[in-house]
Amino acid sequence: MEEKNTVVEEVGEELSEEEVEGNIVEMPEAEIEAEPIDDLTQAQQEAEMYKDRWMRLAAEFENYKKRTAREFQALIKSASEDVIRDLLPILDGVGRALAHREDGQEETEGYQEGVAMLMEQFPKVLKNRNLKEIETVGQPFDPNIHEALMQMVSDTIQAGHVADVVERGYSLGDKVLRPAKVVVSQGKAEEGNES
Repeated sequence: MEEKNTVVEEVGEELSEEEVEGNIVEMPEAEIEAEPIDDLTQAQQEAEMYKDRWMRLAAEFENYKKRTAREFQALIKSASEDVIRDLLPILDGVGRALAHREDGQEETEGYQEGVAMLMEQFPKVLKNRNLKEIETVGQPFDPNIHEALMQMVSDTIQAGHVADVVERGYSLGDKVLRPAKVVVSQGKAEEGNES
């Protein structure tokens, strides 16, 4: 312990008052020289640095995947909640209609008006959600949006166009949810006999 104290005291005596006050200590250049780093040590240090960066990026990417999966699930849940919330008034109306039916009032004008109102309300809710009915009768047959069930002769609808709808089709935005099941016109009866 005595040797260390004397060394500290000796160094303290060598410093000028200006250097002590300004906390500036200049070391002679001979003492600053560091050990030279060989290529292997330098390569190992770089490898450790790149490994550390890679590990951090991999961890950040995993966190990103987990976060986006949670956000996607929350988005799906939110969208489902909105649709269900919009359908609740229709569900209430169906409940009221069924209550009238149980009372034996299904033939009354009020009951029929209530059912008609429900059938007006329901498509509006779906339309607000970007659901569209696929155009059919009189339109050219398109296998991307129509499903042909049969063909028939028609004097009013030209050949290759939709003559009748068996089941309506719907699209959500640009995506076809259900193609329309249709009957396709063969044209006039005279044209069918010529071939």
